[in-house]
Amino acid sequence: EIVAFFKAMRDGKILTREGKNYTSIPDYVNVFKAFWHWYQRVENEKGNLVKDITRYIDTSPVKESEFVYFTIEDVKKIAERAKYEYRVLMWFLFDSGIRAPTELMNVKVSDLALLEGSDIYQLNIRDEISKTFGRKIKLMLCSHLLRDYIQDKGLGDEDYLFPIVPRVVSQYLKRLVVRTLGDKKTKGGKFLREISMYDFRHSSACYWLLR
Repeated sequence: EIVAFFKAMRDGKILTREGKNYTSIPDYVNVFKAFWHWYQRVENEKGNLVKDITRYIDTSPVKESEFVYFTIEDVKKIAERAKYEYRVLMWFLFDSGIRAPTELMNVKVSDLALLEGSDIYQLNIRDEISKTFGRKIKLMLCSHLLRDYIQDKGLGDEDYLFPIVPRVVSQYLKRLVVRTLGDKKTKGGKFLREISMYDFRHSSACYWLLR
């Protein structure tokens, strides 16, 4: 049943809430494997033998969908021409690689903590707001912007960091990016006019992977 479930995800029979194919199936498989191995250990300690059924699940990568690719130099150019709130948002998206808008819209000020002896924030993406699993990310590029932003906006611990309307943000980004960089096909396969907040996640991964 579990093998058939993940195969159905790969075959496009099980879709996202937006009606699209899943592209991060290996992530879901790894989460299930972690759960199953824990379950095995607990049951084995009780004397109940549980087989490792996860060995039969297909963990091969799914062909990556096309995306808009841009560099940190592109972000600098775009941010210079952006409104203040959008400038902070773009650097936060690129620095953190957070899923947007799903995880982004649920981040609170209390999810940020200064690392001891530094002025760098560590972002805690909680399990309950994550599509897969919680994680902690050091914000190496945007911490100073965030600190000023939180102060300027008078945000408290329980306030959401970016209470945005995704459609409005996407429209603004499309106009700003094309006006700043022109419209061209990027290395990710899509044109700049097709940019979305999620594309910051892809470009962030390309940037940080080399570092």
